[in-house]
Amino acid sequence: MNDLVQKIKERLSIVDVASSYLKLEKAGKNYKARCPFHNEKTPSFFISPERNSYYCFGCNAKGDIFSFVEHFEGTDFIGALKVLAERAGLPFSLNNSNDETSVLYKIMDEATKFFEDNLSKNKEALDYLIKRGLKKNSISNFRIGYAKEEWGSLNDYLLKKGFKTKDLESVGLIKKSQSGNRYYDRFRGRIMFPISDSSGRVIAFSGRFFKKVNEGSEIEEAKYINSPDTPLYNKSNVLYGLDKAKSTIRSRDYTIVVEGQMDLILSHQIGFTNTVAVSGTAFTDSTKNNEDKINNLGLVKRLSSNVIFAYDGDDAGIRAAYRSSMIALSLDMQVKIAFTRDGKDPADTILEGQEKWKNIIKNSTDTIHFILKDICEKTDNKEKRRNQIEEKIFPFLVMITSSIKRSNYIKDIYEKTGIQEEAIIRDFRDYEKKQGNKVILENGVIQEKDKPNSRQDSLSKRLFAILFWEGESEVDKEVIKKTKNDFIKSIGQEEFEKMQNLYEPFSENLIYEAEKWYENKDNLLDKDIEEIVLNLEEEILNNQLYLLFINIKEKEKSGKKEELEQELINYQKIVEKIESIKNLRIK
Repeated sequence: MNDLVQKIKERLSIVDVASSYLKLEKAGKNYKARCPFHNEKTPSFFISPERNSYYCFGCNAKGDIFSFVEHFEGTDFIGALKVLAERAGLPFSLNNSNDETSVLYKIMDEATKFFEDNLSKNKEALDYLIKRGLKKNSISNFRIGYAKEEWGSLNDYLLKKGFKTKDLESVGLIKKSQSGNRYYDRFRGRIMFPISDSSGRVIAFSGRFFKKVNEGSEIEEAKYINSPDTPLYNKSNVLYGLDKAKSTIRSRDYTIVVEGQMDLILSHQIGFTNTVAVSGTAFTDSTKNNEDKINNLGLVKRLSSNVIFAYDGDDAGIRAAYRSSMIALSLDMQVKIAFTRDGKDPADTILEGQEKWKNIIKNSTDTIHFILKDICEKTDNKEKRRNQIEEKIFPFLVMITSSIKRSNYIKDIYEKTGIQEEAIIRDFRDYEKKQGNKVILENGVIQEKDKPNSRQDSLSKRLFAILFWEGESEVDKEVIKKTKNDFIKSIGQEEFEKMQNLYEPFSENLIYEAEKWYENKDNLLDKDIEEIVLNLEEEILNNQLYLLFINIKEKEKSGKKEELEQELINYQKIVEKIESIKNLRIK
């Protein structure tokens, strides 16, 4: 294994690896990027080609190419080794390691081979897959198999291979009988879809019953049986097909999420290889679990913050897409919904013609706009619409931290429903007060929402850390002094003092952070502080714009024309300031 590690290091540099995941910017001898391991707008993640390592001054993440892949993809060292070996064009085998966890991976791989071999010999199961539209190369690529209608064939096979019963039970392949006298296979008489981690190692299975359900029998057969949570598999940490989709997700900058394995495989067959599926997995409302491991949507967000939910077109599919969208919005992702209006699932739609599926994805709609259109189509009664907007749209709207985006949505609601804008604003403000820091997530369950405007707080801390520090060299001191004066001119002395008083009690800690960021780092302070200030000014102005927007609506209602004219002038001035900041960033 040590030999393989060394060969990988000889072939791949930290810049090679990091640049395939992140957009890097040259910074002297080094490179910098926005850290993928915590939320930030101003880059604090630095990559050193000289040391072949990385370090984040924001969250203290550090390491080499192996720890980077481990951390980014939520895998272990062997998983990272597999990813990097394949990228370096070097052979990798699970036999490279014999620790306890590696043995479990070997069991899952051997079980997959067993199921694949069974499928090649079972004409009925193979014909079923081909009739459903799967091509032979797809069956092979996704390692689809078949579990025999026998109680112990897999158990017997794996025991003969030298694996232990306790390990087979640990990975969820066998179960103990109620009497406790014997073990039997969990999966029997089913099409087997292996679920892999981001590095491509099989960690679980989803078994589909494919014959006529319950034909001639009183015993109900579940359509799908999935592996239980095991030492290798937590259903919230993985999405089906992510190992094959991640590269295209990065390059195309969006993810398509479908419900079933058939939906995914057929989508991949027609070129939508940035598709993943939720079948056999589950979404959670955070990017990490209790063990600080990256969850499935957290990993998807690292690859791209843009996601399209393309679930079944029936009522159940629409409800599921709404729940998933709510969770994605809570993670600050950009969310769209794509549906067939005839109630069909994606697999059946794709079989009708790939152009139809392409158009459905192309015409995907922003979630809130999708719900709004649905409300408008189902009723023209303003009072009913108003109630449904509070019930169906406000839970989504409250998740959005951008004041401008909220304002735009409120304007769209007004234009499409005819409900007075000030009434929508008033209803939404009342809704926010009732919810406090809480939002409605899945099945009506109320969860705590993170404090809004964390971006402004993060930027403010970074700026005042530098202002309190005052710099090391005379050049630094001049840059900081000029920045402080310019910032005060931009936001006003009173607002500046409020912010300064807020962070003054933490000045010593902030100074220490600034020293870590910038000591012995030539030519970084000038560029970084400019970007921090631009982002912070824009955030402050956006919040001012939102408050001004509400005031304007209230002035319109009261009929105070002179005050309204002045507010409109102020509004335009702020818009112009925001535009000037954007222009500075372009230059």
